Amino acid sequence: MWRRRPVPRAALTLAVGLLAAGIAIAVGATGVLDRLELSSVDERFAIRGTQTEPKDVVVVGLDDADLRRVHSQVLPRSLHARVIDNLLRAGARVVAYDIEFSDPSTPHEDGALLNTAKRAGPRLVLATTRIERGQPVVLDGADLRRHDVQIANPDFHLDVDGAIRRVTGRVHGISQFAAVAATAASSRRVHPRPLRGRGALIDYWAPPDEMTIIPFANVLNGQVDPKDIRGKLVIVGSTATVLQDFHRTSEPGEMSGPQVQQAAAHTILDGFPVSDPPGWLEPLMAIIAGLVAPIATLRGRAGREIVRALVAAAAGLVALIVGAQVAFNAGSVIGFVVPLIALVLGTAGAVALAYAIEIRARRRVRATFERFVPKEVVGELLARGDASPRLPGERVEATILFCDLRGFTTLAERLEGEVIDVLDRWFNEMGDAVLDHGGTLVSFQGDGIMAVFGAPIHVPDHAERALAAAREMLDVRLPRFNAWLQEQNLIDEPKRMGIGVNTGTIISGSVGSDRRLEYAAVGDATNTASRLQSLSKQSEHQLFVAQSTRDRLGHADGLVRLGPMQLTGRAEPCVVWTLPGAE
Repeated sequence: MWRRRPVPRAALTLAVGLLAAGIAIAVGATGVLDRLELSSVDERFAIRGTQTEPKDVVVVGLDDADLRRVHSQVLPRSLHARVIDNLLRAGARVVAYDIEFSDPSTPHEDGALLNTAKRAGPRLVLATTRIERGQPVVLDGADLRRHDVQIANPDFHLDVDGAIRRVTGRVHGISQFAAVAATAASSRRVHPRPLRGRGALIDYWAPPDEMTIIPFANVLNGQVDPKDIRGKLVIVGSTATVLQDFHRTSEPGEMSGPQVQQAAAHTILDGFPVSDPPGWLEPLMAIIAGLVAPIATLRGRAGREIVRALVAAAAGLVALIVGAQVAFNAGSVIGFVVPLIALVLGTAGAVALAYAIEIRARRRVRATFERFVPKEVVGELLARGDASPRLPGERVEATILFCDLRGFTTLAERLEGEVIDVLDRWFNEMGDAVLDHGGTLVSFQGDGIMAVFGAPIHVPDHAERALAAAREMLDVRLPRFNAWLQEQNLIDEPKRMGIGVNTGTIISGSVGSDRRLEYAAVGDATNTASRLQSLSKQSEHQLFVAQSTRDRLGHADGLVRLGPMQLTGRAEPCVVWTLPGAE
């Protein structure tokens, strides 16, 4: 069976980002994020702050004091007629009356209002929510259309949280009041496209308590300054708390009905200053946001992927917040929550993937190095490293040990299948002696072993460890190995071994291809240890320790001096030491 090739990390990373974006887009399409998105829009209004009050639309407010003067919640319609006349005489471009006159009152009062409406003609817009046979009704069905008086529905479509944020061209099949008023007051054609569908976002310029309201009583008594009225769209409505015409909007607090109509009409007259971006922008932003953290894990130093993902996510969050606000201030309401969800999911996915890859890499490192070094040393490597199976080359002082089994070639010639068993037993015994003293098994060469103490983990007592391992090999491991050979009837006489130990500077690190790595310790010190082990074959001594190792010990530790010996390939002789009884 061919082994399945692993999916490249880059492909997995990109898949995580795209999956995060896809989930965010799908969740956003269900509408469950609408409230959060609307709240983010409100926050953008708050951050933008109060804007310049418009000059083209004003509000005349009927407040609680006006109602107290007539001792009623309903003013006589003749007073409303007088207000309309006064506004038109003051030069109002259009009067939009956001107070309903659907049902009849007295003939005198209705007649006064009806006559004023006829005189106003197209400069008057009346509000009503009474619909009969698909037509709006005012003054109990009075036909004002032939006098060009416009009648419209003052309602708005509410968002899921009950707030008014958009103005549409029609409500319940009837023309919307603010749209009709703005169209009547506009000196240029109002394009209907932004009012279709969900409608246009209302550009609220200030909280309700910062919006100017002309008192109804001042207009009624003719005390209004004409310059506040001339050439403007005037919306008349109730600001009295007793009439409860207040609504939630993007601004804090509740806003009176005529103030909402004013903001909606001004939005239309101002050419829809706040608009929705193209439909493809939010999915594109979600894809980019979802990929921010995953892509950050692909570059830079290995082992820092999670940190880079979190830093990139933080930068992406700042960019998203600032970008959304800058775009809003420029008049574009880009989506915020769906890209934010994509960013969060992409970051979580990138962190999870990086963690999984790091765990896998650590397992590879552990599997690679546990063959050479003790488990606790592997733990130290993982704690200080970056979970890469490669160890960078470094120059260190260490003690190198070479050993082999003397007479193995002759023994192997007369053995058959037992050769592998003998080698396994030999390597287990001698390898454990190295590992038990914190050494690193570098390689097995035939029946020989190369080990290093003090690398890749630096320890100050590497010479002591190497000598202790050599002593254990000679005193414990070799006798036990010989006993096993005799039990298997493989030998008549005990076998001997040769050990060479030298201390010096080596280059330590991993070598090999990506598919096969080995640990290496190279340098003149390594060559000297190998030659000492070879030289021991010509002596009755089984252990040769170089003067460099004796110097590093600081004390004799039971060593006895054999004297200078000439090593192959070296001009200067090497002073050699051994242990008593290592014959």
